[in-house]
Amino acid sequence: LMKLSPVPLGAILLGALASHASAADVAPAPSAEQPAAYAGVEVIGHSDAPQLAVGEEGAFAPALPGFAFNAVGEGTPLDFAVTAAENDAPISYWHDIPAFAKQAADGEPLIVNFVAEIPKGEIGKLEIIKEIEGNPIKFDRKDVKNMAGEVLYERPRFVAYGASPYTYGAIPQTWENSLEADPVTGITGDNDPIDAYDIGSAVAETGAVYQAKVLGALGLIDDDETDWKVIVINANDPDAAKYDSVEDLPEEVKERVFTYVRDKPTAVGDPPSVFWPDLTDAYAPGVWKGKDETKAILDHTAEAYQKLVGDCALVKELEFAFPGCEEEASEDTVEEEEQMVVTGQSGGNRKLLGKN
Repeated sequence: LMKLSPVPLGAILLGALASHASAADVAPAPSAEQPAAYAGVEVIGHSDAPQLAVGEEGAFAPALPGFAFNAVGEGTPLDFAVTAAENDAPISYWHDIPAFAKQAADGEPLIVNFVAEIPKGEIGKLEIIKEIEGNPIKFDRKDVKNMAGEVLYERPRFVAYGASPYTYGAIPQTWENSLEADPVTGITGDNDPIDAYDIGSAVAETGAVYQAKVLGALGLIDDDETDWKVIVINANDPDAAKYDSVEDLPEEVKERVFTYVRDKPTAVGDPPSVFWPDLTDAYAPGVWKGKDETKAILDHTAEAYQKLVGDCALVKELEFAFPGCEEEASEDTVEEEEQMVVTGQSGGNRKLLGKN
């Protein structure tokens, strides 16, 4: 994993807390005696010299050879972006990294490529942006409106409930289909790449992509949409060999993930989240899917992704950025312009493109 041109994200985040959140939400500005805090929760890991990872060298297995990521932007969090490259060529976090690091035979561990979005201990709502070319990782944003409902400005989103208990991210080349019912829940998907939590001990910075072992999944139902939370562990974590499925995890780890996902909405006055299969907020063993069931879920979202990118009309309808469809649209535009010239619809003295 290679990090290029680091940007002091801590300074950006702290500036945002002062600029975009209300005084009721944010603790006083930090000082030597006062750590940075948001909604009463200490902000962990914000420094002017961010590290790629906490751990020894070789803590992660890179998803791609020659992979590098670059954090850019100065000023407010709305300017911040992390882009990806392979062998110095720009790539997309969503479209150019395979979902699966290797094909697993029956009984073998399932290894996926994990894109780190929100490091453990952070509160910034960072995610892959599906609608922007290259699909960089940026802050999710929300419109701030006046009493008349008019949009005044955009602000970055932060998790008011508190810091993420584990590194949160996504699995590339997957899509939770928002147009068809999920085969497990019978409820349409949330229109995003599938989410995941890495419970490993090493903490990768936003934008890192590495191999992770799949253990299970939690079936969040959010706003009447299926929003699976896959549980993985960094493939190079010392404990990775100890766990074959979510059933093997310490109970406190599972409860910590469940409680965080369930109670996040309560920090802003919303009811707790509910989960498949009972559609309640009660914690019970049945809320967890094991490794084999999770493999079927991942296979389905990977197939849904392949169907999506194979249908440029749908990509355009959903306003996603996908290079293959952008090239097709460009070719269609050229053909339309040439046809207009041939039929005399273009007006003026324009000539056919590439012809005299």
